[in-house]
Amino acid sequence: MTFVAETATQTLNLSRVYNASREVIYNAWTNPEILGLWFGPHSHKCKVEKLEIREGGEYQIRMIPIVDDSDCGGDTTQDSVCAGKFVSLKADEEIVMTFDWIENGLEMGPTLLTIKLTDTDNGTKLDLTHEKIPTTEAAEAHKGGWEGSLECLAEYLAADS
Repeated sequence: MTFVAETATQTLNLSRVYNASREVIYNAWTNPEILGLWFGPHSHKCKVEKLEIREGGEYQIRMIPIVDDSDCGGDTTQDSVCAGKFVSLKADEEIVMTFDWIENGLEMGPTLLTIKLTDTDNGTKLDLTHEKIPTTEAAEAHKGGWEGSLECLAEYLAADS
């Protein structure tokens, strides 16, 4: 597997605890109908164009701007499309995938995204690690986007419970 550059050293780490089971959260990431309901920050809605849940399977998600203001960069008047492949899947525990922008995103090449789910007394802890980001600016743009996505996931889970 080749990443944008071996010198791409920026890593983003975010954690959040949800009042939901690991199974429910894993399903929210791997079921295309559910993923389309929450993925992305509030400034976008998304359309899951491809989601092949298997190691080596591909995914593609179109981010459609719904407001003119965004914390995640890119042209706010155009759709952005992220895509990649699943590196490994451990049901209800971990998702590892490549992540790249193929339309209207930062030109950074494939990066690596890991979602880990662990039980807590209050539900499930989600740890998101986004590695191989080439610049500090790109890491900051992705931090805003991922924080928004994790907030939207919390809202989806609260409404679904």
